[in-house]
Amino acid sequence: MQPRADTLTRDEHGRSVLSLRRRLPHPARRVWAALTEAALTARWMPAEVDLSPQAASPVRFRLPGTAPGGGEVLRAVAPWALGYTWAEHELHWSLRPDRAAGAADADAAPCVLGLRHVFDDHRGAASYAAGWHTCLTALAQVLDGEEPDHAGDADGALHEAYIGLLGLAGSTVDEGPESVTIRLERQLVRPADEVWSLLTRGTSPRRGERAPDAFGTVGTPAGEITELCPPRLLEYAWSPLGRTRWELLPGTDHGARLLLSHSGPPLPEPAVAAAQAAWHQRVEELAAQLLDTPVPG
Repeated sequence: MQPRADTLTRDEHGRSVLSLRRRLPHPARRVWAALTEAALTARWMPAEVDLSPQAASPVRFRLPGTAPGGGEVLRAVAPWALGYTWAEHELHWSLRPDRAAGAADADAAPCVLGLRHVFDDHRGAASYAAGWHTCLTALAQVLDGEEPDHAGDADGALHEAYIGLLGLAGSTVDEGPESVTIRLERQLVRPADEVWSLLTRGTSPRRGERAPDAFGTVGTPAGEITELCPPRLLEYAWSPLGRTRWELLPGTDHGARLLLSHSGPPLPEPAVAAAQAAWHQRVEELAAQLLDTPVPG
């Protein structure tokens, strides 16, 4: 399963906007039914969506094993536009005739389906993109009369492809008069305990001891552990005034969220750039290793 040319931007309020578009060989009214009828949404979405396509009407989301969630219809223009909230998220669906298909009757023409997903967790965008990619593939199968494939992104490979496509592998540098800090935030595809086991190679680090090599880079070998809370946190001193901190926090359904910070005294710009590149490479190596780690049965 390969990612599409989907995009990630920010709106005027600073919220993240994931935009997807798919051509479907079906008329808009048929796709509209799949967007608005609970029995059909349950076949291709992770939740059964119960709504009346009227502005300001309530929306109920039912996921297996969880309490129902709620939202509100923001806009409904059958069969061309539907928008609603899902908790703090906004989903804006659009349909238009696919003129490239050459059909003379717009109502019977194949259509182009668009989705704008508005949310706050920018670094979680690859998870949302992989999820919608899977859902929209299932939608196309349902519309084609096939049994939908809900295998999804079990190994995380699609997620990692979207990390690159959406530009989510970057880092930031905070420079002050007395320190410089490199920060990386990366959604991972395995839970914290599995990531921790890979980083520690099954050992049990202790405070005051040297951190396992996997927590360092070639230019910054791991030093003495100064703070430790397995499997969520490890900090070590790489110099008298330098600290490197790894945190594995709750992320999306794909796995843990890595927050990594590397701080120390001010450095010349080339040295900062080299350190930034080294930590970027280290995190990408970790992500690749996690992909090669078998998913538990």
